[in-house]
Amino acid sequence: MTGRRQVGRNSRPLVAAAALGVIATACGARLPGAVRSQAEHAVLSQRNATAPQSLLPGPESTVPATTPPLTVPSGAVSAVPSSLGTAPISTPGGPSTGPGPTTSAAPNCSGGTDVGLTATTLTLGEVATLTGPVSGLFEGAVQGGEAFANYVNSTSGGICGRQVKVDIVDDGANCTQDENATQSLAGRVFALSGTFALYDGCGASIVKANPTVADIHVALDPSAYVPSNHFDISAGGSGFSTGMFRYYKQKLGSKLDHVGSIVEDIPSAVAQQQNMVHSAEHEGWHFVDSILEQPTNSSFQGDFVKLCQQKHIQVLFELTEPAGNAATMIQNERQAGCPSSLINIIPIAYDQAFIADYAGARSDLNGILGYNSYALFFNTDAADETPEVKLFQYWFNRTYPGQPINLYAMYAWADDRMFQEAAESAGPTLDRKTLLTSLRRIKNFDSGGLIAPVSPSAKDGPHCYILWKLENGGFERVDDPATGYRCDGEFLPLSAS
Repeated sequence: MTGRRQVGRNSRPLVAAAALGVIATACGARLPGAVRSQAEHAVLSQRNATAPQSLLPGPESTVPATTPPLTVPSGAVSAVPSSLGTAPISTPGGPSTGPGPTTSAAPNCSGGTDVGLTATTLTLGEVATLTGPVSGLFEGAVQGGEAFANYVNSTSGGICGRQVKVDIVDDGANCTQDENATQSLAGRVFALSGTFALYDGCGASIVKANPTVADIHVALDPSAYVPSNHFDISAGGSGFSTGMFRYYKQKLGSKLDHVGSIVEDIPSAVAQQQNMVHSAEHEGWHFVDSILEQPTNSSFQGDFVKLCQQKHIQVLFELTEPAGNAATMIQNERQAGCPSSLINIIPIAYDQAFIADYAGARSDLNGILGYNSYALFFNTDAADETPEVKLFQYWFNRTYPGQPINLYAMYAWADDRMFQEAAESAGPTLDRKTLLTSLRRIKNFDSGGLIAPVSPSAKDGPHCYILWKLENGGFERVDDPATGYRCDGEFLPLSAS
């Protein structure tokens, strides 16, 4: 059973400039567009819409304004938002009958104590954006962390003989609150793991100032990636992988001489698009236009009139818009008179909301192509093929029955699995120092196939991927190995020619 403390209070409403500033320098290369774009779309919804324009590099915003500091009193506990469900669970009478551990060797790490580590308990800290302009923005990360704790506590008696507790602090979508949340946790937990916070760049200075505290999370802001004690399951600097672009070029040939895209007018999305275009054009693609649209925009018919009737695109590639917007785009293509031969490559469509959000016939979506740097984590067939996917699905559904499995939860689970591997390999004496040493030894971590292999201390990003096609209302893998990932490309830094 997990123990959870949530500290925080609602921040005052954020103006667009404040939100924009903290994400201005984000390259977005380490994070699938659906994640970052959905968050920013929500926070920046107060922006006034303007006419779309072509994508051009421009100056980035400066450091954000912040609301007054939040004081986090020691031991303060606030109520858990009702939207987070009834987790955690307990399993009286012994271990669950569900899927068990994927490793069989008993770890030799029972010795040692440290901050957040006693002879019987191990406390992990997680900062999550739960309140602010959008309530429950990253509650999925909380769900994933609690599902993991329930799993290890119920099947293995915890980690290294200690019951795992999850200490969660809400940053309220506020820079100063994120700093305070990170500082508060650093002083009382054994390690930070599973954080998903829009303002994680603000907490990065606290992580750097506490070099003995391991920080394991998917960085949204590039500054959160910098500290030497940060470990990222989607590691990488400015750049993008090339394998999927090479594959599509071999399959589609000259059609990729005429590619169009629509990009959210948010600095991180623009930067992500530039990283992606650089890698795609390195593999022979040519983008005839990338139209900038405001986050408040809900119709793209005029954009498709331009892309199809004036630019004569043959392929639409969509990465930075939310899945709901991508569903609208498919409808707008038809309304704008785009040819039926137009090929849609839309990685962000792998989302349980995408099909549900489409207003037309499901058959319209047949043939949409995409790729992931992680498993098809909510597919039932993926659970049959990959035991770790089955394990994750089982414990998520057991902890939060009836709730959709989401990407944030999957990443938090994988973060915690990497922590588990490092802790159980740290040697007979587990403490913060041996944990860090163990984390730095990890190479090609893939969380049992749940994510593409990555070395969390490396400076390049993952280059392995899977390919899929949407057919008959479901996502199917295509031209992939039976299990695992294609690794036929490379991570191309933006500075590389």
